[in-house]
Formats: sequence, structure tokens, C-alpha cells
Amino acid sequence: MIRHTMGFLLVALGILVLPSIAASQEMTEAEALLRFERENANLQGLAALVRGVRADVRLWSRPSNPSVTYSQEDAAGTRDEFLLIQQSLPLNGRLGLMRKAGRATVSSAEAETAHARVHLRSDLRAAFFSLLAAQERLVLMESGLRPLREIARVLGEREREGEGSTFDKLRAERELAEMEAALERARILLADAQARLGSFFASGSGPVTVIAAGTLAGTAPLPSLEDLTARALKARGDFLAERHRVERYEYERRAAGRMIIPEPIVSGGMKRTTIPGLDDKGYAVSVSVPLPLFDGGGALRARAKAAVEQSEAAAATLRRAADTDVRSAYETLRSYRRIAQEYVRSLGDHGERLARISRLSYEEGEQGILELLDSHRVALNSRLQALELGLSAKLAEIELNRAVGEEVF
Repeated sequence: MIRHTMGFLLVALGILVLPSIAASQEMTEAEALLRFERENANLQGLAALVRGVRADVRLWSRPSNPSVTYSQEDAAGTRDEFLLIQQSLPLNGRLGLMRKAGRATVSSAEAETAHARVHLRSDLRAAFFSLLAAQERLVLMESGLRPLREIARVLGEREREGEGSTFDKLRAERELAEMEAALERARILLADAQARLGSFFASGSGPVTVIAAGTLAGTAPLPSLEDLTARALKARGDFLAERHRVERYEYERRAAGRMIIPEPIVSGGMKRTTIPGLDDKGYAVSVSVPLPLFDGGGALRARAKAAVEQSEAAAATLRRAADTDVRSAYETLRSYRRIAQEYVRSLGDHGERLARISRLSYEEGEQGILELLDSHRVALNSRLQALELGLSAKLAEIELNRAVGEEVF
């Protein structure tokens, strides 16, 4: 709605203002997101993190390696040689439980990286629309500066011809200087917004050439609060990661309980006996069972139980935080949308009409220079305020996405 109200002004001035922007490569929000997915180093790091966790947890459920032993005994002319292979047998089910714990750990890491990815995409979108607003702000300020330049020029000519007021000329020049300084600040803010957006892409991509193309208007309907809260509990990576940690530590607790059941160690191989006048071969087999007298997994069970309780408490806290975050972001977005729509509706073209009326009144001697300049300032500030409200509503949409844990819009 804000974009439609000011659209005619932006189109009319788009060719005259920001020549450097016109010569630069434009990028829509969708194109920025695609490039972000392809080039952003943080996303690549998140993917590597998950791969590292997968590699780590594979070690948890691997059986111990077999060992090969060669020994030789020689006494009283008799020599015995042994070649044995020894292997522990994982029969107590501990490795299967650790395998499940590993899968839960990977799921937790994936949920955490998904949560971080949503935040990174939200940061990118906020930078994109901040740049879009900075561009439109510069257009509006240039359009507001043009009438002032004309007024200052006319008053200067009149003053030189002896027909105008020196005060009016000086006052208009002062207002013009203030506006030109504000315009330069707007250019600085535009360059900063371009650099922030460019920082999300690969280095050396020329961030100062990045130009946002799109609209700040939010037209998508707002889902119900109940629907968004339910979606947050299914989508928020921080909450899901903690739930997977509870699952992991529960499997680890059960696996520690299986340590009380000993795993036999089986060895077998060949034996060779040599005595004077005789050389014979045979086999050797043995089974040993370790007795869990000093370590039956009690300490590991206690530690895993404490970790379960800690993660359950953290998950409960994150569940409440998700509900609070969604409610807060929802109300903020709804309020900004309402305020922006009402402001634009009440604004209409009053500012432009006021400026025209004030210009005619000044030329006819019914108003002074202060009233004329004030009318132009009010008209420009109204357009800038509408733009800022539109940006606030768009940023509130992004924050709602962040609170839900997925892109609602």
C-alpha cells in the first residue's frame, strides 16, 4: 500500500536520481537469497559442522578392533608357538543403543544448523530491505530538494534585481543547505546498506554495486497466532535440537546400564609345538569374561541422567520462549501494518497540496518564507515517515519468521 501511494513519485524520479544505481546490477530478494545460498561462507561452515558430527558419532557404535598375538615359549628343549586372534563380542546391546544416541546427536546438530540458517537468511533479508529503503529514501530526498533549489534560485534572482527580500533569500539558502547535508547523509547510509548486503556474499563480489529491486509493501495475509505458535514448536531448531539431546542422553543412560552385563572376549588360533624329534601343530581357543566389579557404568548412568534432566529443563524454557517470541513478533507486525496503512490512508496527497497552496500564497503575499519552507518540509517528512513505517512493517515480518523458525512469508 505504501509502495502504491508513492509509486508515481518514485517512477518519475527513478531515471533522474541515483545515476550510479541505474548503472549497477539490480538484484531481487529471490536472487539475493539464491546467491546467498551459493556463496555464503557461514552456510558452508554449518554444512561442514553436520558432516563432522556424523563422522564423530560413527565411532560411538563401532565394535572394538580385533587383536593378533604371536607368542613363543621355549623351555627344556620344548618350544611352543602361538598365533592367536582375539575379539570381544558385543552381546549386551550397548552398541545398538549408542548407535541410536548417535542418530539423535546428528538430528540435534541438523536442527541447530537449520536454526542458524533461518537466522542468517533473516539477517540477509533485513539487509536487503534496509538497502531498498535507503534507495527510496534517497529518491524522496532528491525530490524534496528540487523545489527548494528552484525557490532559492528564484529568490536569488529577485534579490539581485532589487525586487526580493534578502531575508527570504538567506532563509531559503539555509533550508537548502540543511537539505543538501541531509541528502549527503542519506548517500552515506545507502553506501553502508550496500556494504552490509554485500557482506553476505563471496568476497570480491563488489558490494557497492549491489542494488535492491522490489517493494516494501507486505501484502501476504497474516496467519492466526495459534497456527504460528504450533508451527514454531515444529520448526524452531533450538527447541528441536534440545529435544533430540534429551533423546540422545536417554539412550546413553540406557547404554551405560548395559555395561553391567560383561562382554566375553574370545581368542582362537594355531599352536605349534616343537621338541627334539617331534614337530606338531594344533589349535588354541580361549574365552574370558571381564567382571564389572569396579566399573559397572554407574558413573556414566548418573552423568547421562543429569544431562537428561538438564536438557528437559532447557527444552521447557525454549518452548516458553518460542510462545513468547511468536506472540511478541505477531503483535508487533500487526501493529506496524495497521499504523502504516492508516498513516498512508490519512496522508493521501495532502503534503503535495499543502506545498502547492503555500507556494501560491507566498507568491500572492499572503504567507512568508517560513510558512513556504515549512510546507515543503512537512510534505517531505510525511513521505519519509511513510517509508520508515513500511520498512518497520517489513522488518517485523522478518522477525516473525525468525520467531517461528521458518519463513512464514
